[in-house]
Amino acid sequence: MFSKGGKMGILYQQNYRVPFYESDTFKQMKISSLLAVALQISGEQSEALGRSDVWVAENYNNFWAVIEYELNIQRLPRFDEAIIIETEAISYNKFFCYRNFWFKNQEGKTLVKITSTWVLMNRENRKIERVADEIVAPYESEKISKIIRPHKFKKAASFEEAEAVVYPVRFSDLDMNGHVNNAKYYDWASDMVDFDFRKTHQPKQIFIKYNHEILYGTDIHAQMEFESNVSHHNLNDDSAQIEISWEKVSENQQ
Repeated sequence: MFSKGGKMGILYQQNYRVPFYESDTFKQMKISSLLAVALQISGEQSEALGRSDVWVAENYNNFWAVIEYELNIQRLPRFDEAIIIETEAISYNKFFCYRNFWFKNQEGKTLVKITSTWVLMNRENRKIERVADEIVAPYESEKISKIIRPHKFKKAASFEEAEAVVYPVRFSDLDMNGHVNNAKYYDWASDMVDFDFRKTHQPKQIFIKYNHEILYGTDIHAQMEFESNVSHHNLNDDSAQIEISWEKVSENQQ
């Protein structure tokens, strides 16, 4: 379903019911599932507008890649809950495209808002390409000159004393472009957080940045540092950086 968005972009909307396999042990939608479904919904909009991944590959030899996410969470959707997912390509400049997602309940209240930054990459040399107006024209998003300043993360040097957990990159971790599915990074990072802590806390705000591709045949070295209720995560010397602000949940939420 299409409608005019709050700015210039076209708003795309889908009804969705949270399935069992996307729910965690607390009967809430997994963060990695939120990210995967968001990608699916954005892909559906692109295909409906005649700008599918196949079209971008055939006409420009490019593919889309997300380089940054920010998630703001009021509460996570629950197992079997009927929700509404909306997405809008908000704006773009010569190298970056900015897209928002909203996960809402049936009354229209936003449960989770995701802001994301995308780039076009060449399929062969894996370098960032300029954004051609023809590619993004159907989304009717605003063309801007400024670059939105990214979130500042702890650098790899801050994790020198932190112990690393090693995860092998498996074939099942790869996406259609041959690199690690971006939803996997959050799982690798958050799996380091103590289970008892997870039982009483949920993510309130999450920042994720992908700096370098991690390919099949390599290992993930994940490191974590805690400051108050914020966990800082570094994967493979700044290849991916994640910051999670945790909030203690009330007894009736547990």
